[in-house]
Amino acid sequence: MTHPPAHPQHVIKQVFLIVFSLFLLILAGSVVVCAQNTTSAIAVDYFYEEGCLKCQQALPVIENVTNTYECNLTSYEIISSYDLARSYGISVVPAVVADKEIVITYNDYQGNTTLLKDLLTKAIINVSGEKSNTSNISKNEFKDATKLSPFLVFIAGLLAGFNPCILAVMAFLATLILSSSGKRKDILKMILGFCTGIFITYMIVGLSILGTVYMLPSLKTAITTSMIVIILILGFWHIYDAYHLWKHSKSTFHTPKAMIGLLEKTSKSNILLLSFVSGGLFSLVKAPCVGAIYFSILDMLVGRTDLALGAFYLAIYNLGVIFPIIILGILLGYGMKPETITKLKENKRVEIRFFTGIILLLLALLLHLHII
Repeated sequence: MTHPPAHPQHVIKQVFLIVFSLFLLILAGSVVVCAQNTTSAIAVDYFYEEGCLKCQQALPVIENVTNTYECNLTSYEIISSYDLARSYGISVVPAVVADKEIVITYNDYQGNTTLLKDLLTKAIINVSGEKSNTSNISKNEFKDATKLSPFLVFIAGLLAGFNPCILAVMAFLATLILSSSGKRKDILKMILGFCTGIFITYMIVGLSILGTVYMLPSLKTAITTSMIVIILILGFWHIYDAYHLWKHSKSTFHTPKAMIGLLEKTSKSNILLLSFVSGGLFSLVKAPCVGAIYFSILDMLVGRTDLALGAFYLAIYNLGVIFPIIILGILLGYGMKPETITKLKENKRVEIRFFTGIILLLLALLLHLHII
């Protein structure tokens, strides 16, 4: 006895539920693992002498760096702590010791506070890298990179790709192309351009933020705090949007008319180029809708990876985002009706919005508590 083929809508629904459940399991597992692997903050010992002008100039720099990297700073007056200073080989002040290993004295920077900041920052980063002994990451890379998993990052991107906003645009573009040219191969061109636009835009934005932190490490705290606030706001917004959709059958995430006009032009000529531009603009204009999890991944990367490793994780995430778009595009190109996607989006967008909001609030809390 043969069974009838599964309806595309049911297949997509099952895939989404599997991906969503898998993401929650991985997130819960990562929290447990990260909590077990969390190490204590790096100890920084500062030696000074009362009335020392050089010490007064060095202290604000040392406090700024240790606050940025959340170290435990302890100050010692050298006369009363002579034995401890001597154990480190310190005979002149100011002097600072990172993790009871790396000693930086006045002779190392000769009054150049910028050099002092760089030396202490590199010392803390190196110590952090050495503590990350549970991964294969180089000791010269930033701390906590072991808490990131390429598989987890890909799943996060996959979850972001199953988004009502993206589903709506996919169905809209497919309908326009089929009604204008009638060629399903044009849908494949549209998918290629649209996905490339999303991928490149997210890479440029992400690398710009990571590069800024790499060049100006003092901005790390401000940037990560801002991202956590953004994630928190977007989490509440998604939950409110779920309520608004349930109550009024209308989303609070609006698409500007200019964006709709560009999407309409995509179906008429230069499909590859215009869909590429549409994908890039879609990533920016609809950032509150599709970019919330992206901000979470960026927050995990900021200050924890170098540019090369950060680019790798961003590429993995972006591949996860465009993967469901590619699959849906292939299904559309080979016979699935756009109305199927529209119906799925209409039937499940309240649930998707609500659970996405819950995940974002949880991520904001875990990021704030430095669990992930």
